[in-house]
Amino acid sequence: MGRRVRLGVLAAGVAGAVGITGLPMTAAQAAPAAPPAPRVERVSVAADGSEANGGSGAASITASGSHIAFSSSATNLTPDTAPRPQSSAHVRDTGTGQVTRIKSSLSAPVISGDGRYAAYTDWGTHTVKVFLTDLRTGERKQVGGASKDSSHRPALSADGRYLAYELRPQHPADPHRIEVYDRVTDTRETVSGAPQGSTHDMTAPSLSADGRYVAFRDAGSGEIWVRDRAKDTLTRVDDGTATALVQLSGDGRTVAMNSADGARLRDLRTGRTWEIAGAEAEAVSPDGRHVLYKDAGSTLRLRKLNNGRETVVGHGVAGPGAIGAKARTVVYSSPDADVVPGDTNGVNDVFQWTAR
Repeated sequence: MGRRVRLGVLAAGVAGAVGITGLPMTAAQAAPAAPPAPRVERVSVAADGSEANGGSGAASITASGSHIAFSSSATNLTPDTAPRPQSSAHVRDTGTGQVTRIKSSLSAPVISGDGRYAAYTDWGTHTVKVFLTDLRTGERKQVGGASKDSSHRPALSADGRYLAYELRPQHPADPHRIEVYDRVTDTRETVSGAPQGSTHDMTAPSLSADGRYVAFRDAGSGEIWVRDRAKDTLTRVDDGTATALVQLSGDGRTVAMNSADGARLRDLRTGRTWEIAGAEAEAVSPDGRHVLYKDAGSTLRLRKLNNGRETVVGHGVAGPGAIGAKARTVVYSSPDADVVPGDTNGVNDVFQWTAR
């Protein structure tokens, strides 16, 4: 007891020595400084800043944030006058502002982590095919099965070596399957197999950054599976409630899914599952630590999984690949005219949100 008294007296003496008066702190002193507001820029503009004359969306960003891929029906984002389909794939270099249009494309592009390769669908000789374009050299390669088989929904590894896609055989009795193309060896591998003897279509491939893990969905049962290509194992990762596969994180550890009740994220290493009721997951960060989700009011929110802290990103739509490294950058599309000043084109635009 005496020791407590001595400590109390000592504390009082120290307080007096440094001039602590006991007066309450002012609000300015007590409140921490507000964090800087995030920076929001419009991506779907020409290199000179001109507004797009058509709608844009379906954006994805490289992990480093150096390049953003998106789809746009605009005809004025690049100076080329080559014929174009209703909507074309575009890639923006965020450092220079330069926009490149992939002259022939039917779907929104996906981009490799280094920004060099883009994958998308286009018409092949007989049917729709996945194509892989080297943005540095312009080389374009058709990928996916026999001439009359179609391929869809591409997903790329970080270095663009591995390309996963959904193969739809010509014969209607043959189920869709997931394949991975190796750009270096020019070989294809079927990774979906037939989980538990399923004859259902396999769809919605999502690839880890190193190409080792491939997530996909059984369209008939709704089950979600992950193939470890190194160990040749196939693991079911849903709990029976999932209705859609959103994305596999770049490190291959976290799977984002949606169910009728909301968003679900599962850590494949620990088995832990996070649930966000009434929400719709849009994307998961490369390191699996953050999820971008849309609430009932279509507001996009970025949540850190381990502590639940959230940041409002904006009002709009996003998709897999929308989050950059360390979750400091997000790309999304919105029809709102008040996201940035001077938005007068009256169409959907792509925006880049960056935390400061």
